[in-house]
This record gives sequence, C-alpha cells and structure tokens, in this order.
Amino acid sequence: MRLLKRNCTEFKYYAYTGLESDLDENGLHTGVPKPVYEDPVTYKGNISVPSGSAVQAFDGLEVRYSHVLVMDDPNADIAEYGKIRYKGRMYAITAVRPSLNVLSVALIAETVDHGDQFVQELIGE
Repeated sequence: MRLLKRNCTEFKYYAYTGLESDLDENGLHTGVPKPVYEDPVTYKGNISVPSGSAVQAFDGLEVRYSHVLVMDDPNADIAEYGKIRYKGRMYAITAVRPSLNVLSVALIAETVDHGDQFVQELIGE
C-alpha cells in the first residue's frame, strides 16, 4: 500500500561526506576527526512514533533504532551514516532498506549531551 500524502511530513536530510581534522581555538589540528555533512535536502515521508525498545529486528538484522521513516520513493538519495532533522531533533540513520514501492529507513534519536557538536550547531545552541 502506498503512503497517503496527508500522512507525510517534511524533514531535512544531511548526507555524510566524510571526516575532516578538527581545529582548536588557535587554528591547530587536534588530531580528532570531525564528521562533515552536506547542506540539507528537504524530503517528505512518514516517521513512526517511538518504539518501546531501542534494539529490534529490522529486516532480519539486529539494528538499533527508535523510529522508522517510510518514503514512497524507493530511489531517494538517502544513505546510511547520514542524519535527519525532524521537529527540531536530530536522528542518525542506522539502516536503509529499499523495496519495490517504498524506502524504509531506521532512525535513532541523538542526544546533545554525548558531545556531538553537529547537533548543537544545527539547533542553534
């Protein structure tokens, strides 16, 4: 069954491009790599409510996720290691599973307190 357009909401997708060396306040390399993401692209899809468990069987694999994003475009340019911003929160993509008519994406909510500077920069804190 295809997704109903009225059930889809907009979200921003940030594609992962690689790692770059982090710089300190003096402009010197710290030796700690920092992830780099492209500018956001807006998509529409249906993001499920949080599930009761963070570890479930998703498509036959043990993949950690808290939400499932379903899109009616199986050829969307969404890949693992990217991030999604939805309703002011950031979600990491843990698995992408295309089928004939839909694209299922496993998401896990990120917390700001684990030190991810990318999340803090995006939400403006």
